[in-house]
Amino acid sequence: ARLLWPRGTEAGPGSRLRLARRRFTRPAAWSAALAAGLVLTLGGFVFYNTNVLNEYRPSAEGAERRAEYERRYGRYAAVPQPRVTGTRLHVEIHPERREVEVRGTYRLVNRGTVPIDSVHVATDRDVTTGAVAFSRAATRVLADAELGHEIHALAQPLRPGDSLEMRFAVRFAPRGFPNHGIDASVAENGTHFEVGDWLPAIGYQRSRELAGAGDRRVHGLAPRPAARSLHDAAARWEVARDERIAVQAVVGTALDQTAVAPGTLRRTWTENGRRYFHYATDAPIPNRYAISSARYAVHEAQWTNPSAGAGETVRIQVLHHPGHAWNLDRMVRSVQASLDYFTREFGPYPHRQVRLVEAPNPGIGLRAHPINIRYWEGFSLLNPEDDHRKIDFPFAVVAHEMAHQWWGNQLVPADVEGAALLSESLAWYGALGVVEETYGREHLRRILDLFRESYLTPRERAGVPLLRASDWFQAYRKGPFSMYALREYVGEERVNTALRRLLEKHGSGAPPLATSLDLYRELQAVTPDSLRYLLHDLFEANTYWELAAERATAEQTEAGTWRVTLDVRARKVTVDTAGVETEVPMDDLVEVGVFAAGRGGGRGEPLYLRMHRVGSGEQRITVTVPREPARAGIDPRSLLIEVKTGDNVEDVGRAGALPRRGRGSIRTQADPAAPQRQPRGLG
Repeated sequence: ARLLWPRGTEAGPGSRLRLARRRFTRPAAWSAALAAGLVLTLGGFVFYNTNVLNEYRPSAEGAERRAEYERRYGRYAAVPQPRVTGTRLHVEIHPERREVEVRGTYRLVNRGTVPIDSVHVATDRDVTTGAVAFSRAATRVLADAELGHEIHALAQPLRPGDSLEMRFAVRFAPRGFPNHGIDASVAENGTHFEVGDWLPAIGYQRSRELAGAGDRRVHGLAPRPAARSLHDAAARWEVARDERIAVQAVVGTALDQTAVAPGTLRRTWTENGRRYFHYATDAPIPNRYAISSARYAVHEAQWTNPSAGAGETVRIQVLHHPGHAWNLDRMVRSVQASLDYFTREFGPYPHRQVRLVEAPNPGIGLRAHPINIRYWEGFSLLNPEDDHRKIDFPFAVVAHEMAHQWWGNQLVPADVEGAALLSESLAWYGALGVVEETYGREHLRRILDLFRESYLTPRERAGVPLLRASDWFQAYRKGPFSMYALREYVGEERVNTALRRLLEKHGSGAPPLATSLDLYRELQAVTPDSLRYLLHDLFEANTYWELAAERATAEQTEAGTWRVTLDVRARKVTVDTAGVETEVPMDDLVEVGVFAAGRGGGRGEPLYLRMHRVGSGEQRITVTVPREPARAGIDPRSLLIEVKTGDNVEDVGRAGALPRRGRGSIRTQADPAAPQRQPRGLG
């Protein structure tokens, strides 16, 4: 390009070639040779890593492999398989060369009612899995290394109630770099890997199937819903994904590092220039956990159960990079407050320790494994003191992850529609209770306002009811809002009683696993008949309210009080999965609030906050308050699901001649049948 580039008026090929010959000087030749050398050297280096040291994997190959896995082995999905009840691991982490070796033993038990004549073993192609051996005679009749599926025929079938052991070895030793991204699970300082990603799994793995409708169509697979039906009875008995197991792990690592695994640290020692840690769980945990190793600093505290006569204690540890120490006390306070609240409201914490373990990643995500909660290093760098919204978000997020020790690690939902309501929604509902108990209702309001910003993102109102929800918005926003609204209408004690009963029935992890219908039945049992319509609207239908305060005026009475007149508009619709809206008659209890002047013209102290019976259309509400009001509105705390909430509260003006303008029924006081309690924390 440099030789042939035109720099004058002559544009013919002959003149261009003559110019190129004159320009091809010795410096140009050396530049060309150097460029060609770099292309060949760097290109060869990339080719060697992506095609010789590693298998080149085109982007479309992953989808085809999933499709082929389902085509070949989907017929085994319903074949009875033994269940893992215990795991013993010996893990050798070599951070300096980014390698991990695992030798393990599973205890397998036939929990079914028919003999099992073969064991299906799923392996991961990102690791090297050695030969699998059993404690009784077995023959490997199929070994598909490409798709990661083995079948071992047992010489004698495993009868119901009988058990056997399965021994295996796994090695993670990446070479160079592949074409599809580098696995950073093992690092020189900051190893963290999910054990379930590498270790063999038992039985056909539904998680390996293609999920997207378009992908399934392209690869010739039968259509299927994104999530299994809420009424799929068989799914309630499939527990392999989250089987409760006892875990023992001996983890060896570099001499200057600390290894972390689930359970109690029984002992630690050094041997052959390496450091070893022996962990064992005190109670069975779901079969999904992680192992970490790094040069950690350890921040320690403890929690004492105030209701335990002998002083039951839980050890709290934060294992962190030494330079990331800003939020340690805040995280510990959140763990302690969560243990206070959750053990009192939902039942005991089943372990003797809680650990927050930092993992190298610039993100701010967390994940609640049993006992050990992983957090990415970006989370440790958050500074709530500089948050202009004055929200202690790290405290709230740790409380959410602590809630998962009940909702997700004790109560494990069936893998069907609505599963996210039983895990993420209930975890955030519990975290909101911890925040309110620790910081008060005003701090809770600020967090809820932050969450409601999600409604500002343009989105379709079409969708399934919350009982069948599985998407992020419903799980993390609409679900917690609905639980909080129900709490404010029927009372915290009733709602938490329902959740406690749900845990008592399904917290053991034994099938049949819980679904959102089980939660709904418990909520129905504690909801008064007068509020059953609200329970239906929040959970069983995709309901939206449209509420607005159009005008608010006040005049002082002879007694010195203030009469507030509020003109409001109300509408309620249900939206189906196609987006079709249907208006439904409204005769609902809706909160009406009147507030004194606050700082900067904001909402101040509540002078009046009660439920009123509100119908569809325009109407007028009149209430009396003891002091001069500044703002008034309908559903001022946005308890009901509404996309647009900015027009719920209006400034109060002085009353003059107020025309009725053909408005609907007039409410001069709170509905006698409505709950007259003041919400907790409000005057």
